[in-house]
Amino acid sequence: MMRRTDPSQPVNTSMADYSQIKSQLEDQLRQRIERAEKIDSDLSTPGEQDWQERATELEDSEVLSSVGAMTVREIEQIKSALRQIEEGSYGVCIHCGQPIPTPRLEALPFATTCVRCQ
Repeated sequence: MMRRTDPSQPVNTSMADYSQIKSQLEDQLRQRIERAEKIDSDLSTPGEQDWQERATELEDSEVLSSVGAMTVREIEQIKSALRQIEEGSYGVCIHCGQPIPTPRLEALPFATTCVRCQ
């Protein structure tokens, strides 16, 4: 990566600089897909016959469902970031068009906005 003299300023990075972020995104995508498949499997498992156990399972199912929905959103965000890397538009704020600082992309690889525009 390129060195910065002023860490508050965004850096124009080349596509080669994103190889580590791309690898991180691909790993996160695999993990999220595995999590989504496990949640889907857990939600399709038949429940207990006992009404108290069933009530607890229903509550757990609601939580799993929420986590599953969040995981699906994360999968879509990661896929979008990977597409942007391939297209050459990754790391550019969708609102102001300025480069997103590398530390932000490292912390949140599927960020689509700079800190100022978030």
